[in-house]
Amino acid sequence: MKFYGRELELTKLEGYGEQVKANKSKLVVISGRRRIGKTRLALEAIKDKRHLYFFVTRKKEEDLLRDWSAEIKRKFGDVFFGELRQIEDLLQFLFKFADNNPLAVVFDEFQNFFFGSAHVYSVFQKYYDQYRDKSSLLLIISGSSHSLMENIFKGSREPLFGRADEIIHLSYLELKAQAEFANDEGIFSQKEKLGIFSVFDGVPKYLEEIAVYNDKTFSGRLRKILLEKDWFWEEGENILKEEFGKDYVSYFSILSAIAKGRRILSDIEQFSGIKEASSYLKKLEDIYQLVERKVPVTVKNRSISRKGRYYLKDNFFSFWFQFIEPRRYLKEIGQQELAVREILEELEQYTGRKLEDMVRRYIIEENPLKLEFTSIGSYWDRKGEIEIDIVILNERKKEAYFLEVKRDKKRINKKLLENLRTKAATISETRDYRKFFGFAYPGGEGGLQLKIEN
Repeated sequence: MKFYGRELELTKLEGYGEQVKANKSKLVVISGRRRIGKTRLALEAIKDKRHLYFFVTRKKEEDLLRDWSAEIKRKFGDVFFGELRQIEDLLQFLFKFADNNPLAVVFDEFQNFFFGSAHVYSVFQKYYDQYRDKSSLLLIISGSSHSLMENIFKGSREPLFGRADEIIHLSYLELKAQAEFANDEGIFSQKEKLGIFSVFDGVPKYLEEIAVYNDKTFSGRLRKILLEKDWFWEEGENILKEEFGKDYVSYFSILSAIAKGRRILSDIEQFSGIKEASSYLKKLEDIYQLVERKVPVTVKNRSISRKGRYYLKDNFFSFWFQFIEPRRYLKEIGQQELAVREILEELEQYTGRKLEDMVRRYIIEENPLKLEFTSIGSYWDRKGEIEIDIVILNERKKEAYFLEVKRDKKRINKKLLENLRTKAATISETRDYRKFFGFAYPGGEGGLQLKIEN
């Protein structure tokens, strides 16, 4: 599959590649959830440069060095005698080999040193500090365990604290890149693109799986993945196991509760059976970015608002916990076809709920109406009687835009807009704002359509 998006990240990495030419080594960290494309980004950035790629498995250090010694000789010939036996030997060789001759080196899944060779981090610190101003080495370090990578490079007591010139946190592909992928695959309908966003949301590994199949509909390709890819049924749980270890059960229960519609803390605690779920939720939101606590867009102090609702930020987890996890038992008893049929029957309703998120992302990423705004979100009152899909505020100019999101353009009419005006009039925080009203809907092959009226 061709490389999509990541223009900003590529520019940054290429910039560091230029900087090392002045005999100034640089260390860049790429972090992000499993499958998000960290390795592909690193290799894309250095494909035209002299480079080495080392994958850190949980082998013994001497076994890793034996493999890496062979890789260096395969790439550059007999540049040293015998084998590199210690990590010190490797780093000393790399920095000297890059003296006045730029070299990019990728260490992938760097956090795996933690499980058998944790001393390596101190060795990296020692050699990086010693040679950083004498060598032309670009070190690109990536890892999937968010918690470990955060600790390695941001833990104030850790040897590599403060050594990274930049930490790039890789997120989902932008909608523009997702649309480009869909078009390349012959999927032009905005309805089908909404399906890709709602289930896989620009995670490159999952897009690669879609690309294996030749079908003009997303649902057709999803059906084949569900029937043919056994790993897909275990994916959500396996990611949590890898990230959270023995604590994954608690996180699993909390994510499952949110995916099944439990939005407030007390309901999440009751459903999951975890009495002090707030600490888990804070980590899921602030550190792992799997959960998002939303409040009405008009709320000033988000942290103390009692109107907060929890949602899964990762569309794949949202889909997996709602549709895959509850039906794994059907697969276990040989009823996989039934499970898949049920999932596809409910898919359109699920993607319809995700349309609001897609529109909000579209406004943030592409701003098609060229609006100036200071905040964007949804609105709901305390009783849940008044809800507005999207509210865009410019608090400096005191302007407010209210949008209803509909999957079917035929449902957009004067009555809908009048009802929107009536709801907006009840919001005290925007009473003295200049108000605009409109709607958003999927526009066939033309992408999302947004219309604003005074």
